[in-house]
Amino acid sequence: MRVPLRGVYASRKKLADGTRRTYYFLRGFGALKPQDGDEAAEFAPGTPAFMRAYHAAIQAPRIARTHGTLQAIIDGYQRSPQYLKLAPRTKRDYDAALLRIGERFGDHPLAVIEDPKIRVRFLQWRDDRAKTSARQADALLGVLRIVIEWGRDRGLLMHNHATRPKKVYKADRADKLWLPPDIAALREVAEPEIRLAFELALGTGQRKGDLLELPWTAYDGQRIRLRQAKRKRMIDMPVTQSLKALLDAQPRTAKTILTRNGKPWGKVNFDHRWRETVVKAGRDGLHFHDLRGTACTILAQAGATPSEIAAMLGWTVSTVARMLDLYQAMTASLSDSAVAKLEARNAQLRNEVRNTPEAHTEKGEESE
Repeated sequence: MRVPLRGVYASRKKLADGTRRTYYFLRGFGALKPQDGDEAAEFAPGTPAFMRAYHAAIQAPRIARTHGTLQAIIDGYQRSPQYLKLAPRTKRDYDAALLRIGERFGDHPLAVIEDPKIRVRFLQWRDDRAKTSARQADALLGVLRIVIEWGRDRGLLMHNHATRPKKVYKADRADKLWLPPDIAALREVAEPEIRLAFELALGTGQRKGDLLELPWTAYDGQRIRLRQAKRKRMIDMPVTQSLKALLDAQPRTAKTILTRNGKPWGKVNFDHRWRETVVKAGRDGLHFHDLRGTACTILAQAGATPSEIAAMLGWTVSTVARMLDLYQAMTASLSDSAVAKLEARNAQLRNEVRNTPEAHTEKGEESE
């Protein structure tokens, strides 16, 4: 059953040639006419061409009201390919941020957004929100920077006064590694379904969201292939023998590799179970995401190059180098290895000195 469109009414007129034609109007707007490209299409309530014209008319007052303001740029960004290609989770986070940005700055004319003094307002807004959550405050300003940069790139603005702010939230997790005792403790108490997620993260270095959605089709018995949701990078890696044995022993009860009671994990349920397991293992303070840095460090300890690590984790080489700067200094095994190499080098130098011809000559001269 077709539902009448609110505010739409018809006017039927007889033309000079005797034919009758129906015109449609929207109260408060006027005549509804086909959009560009719809002139030849059927135009009556319920048809695609009519609905496009109807929705455009509904939005017209809002567009007129927001024309020349930051809200117009926000609206344009949300229709852009850059926004539409975002991962669903990222898009939801952006939507929430854009709503708050629009409430605070959406009615600001673009001339005000161009004024350098607006940066003070941006930072003050960020600082006020940081009293509740510093991390979310930084995220909001980050989305604002992206939106304004999108407008600047299209010539709608000349300057972006939300760029390069010093962050309020500083997360220092350089010492948050899963060291061998931590890994052993979790393996001892983890249920099989949590244990599999743990081993998969440790063996692949991938994000939790990608692993929870990883299908069995991504594993061919030797390699794992996936496209990361966040950066859209394609990952193609062989699995270790221990991880292969674990995967091959798993019953395939669902589309995804990781399951709970034979069904794909829900994110909230997984986080709850993971938290319980970490606390039970006595490792409160270590996160699932820390397994990513741990995998990076383990690969470096095994002699993998930054390029090889980047290919496995989906990072850039510069990101790998930066992460190794943070993580490697925290592992005693690396410092042990460094000192062992130094001792070996010193011993080699002492042997070379003892075995030089000059040393033998001096000893011979002394004996004479």
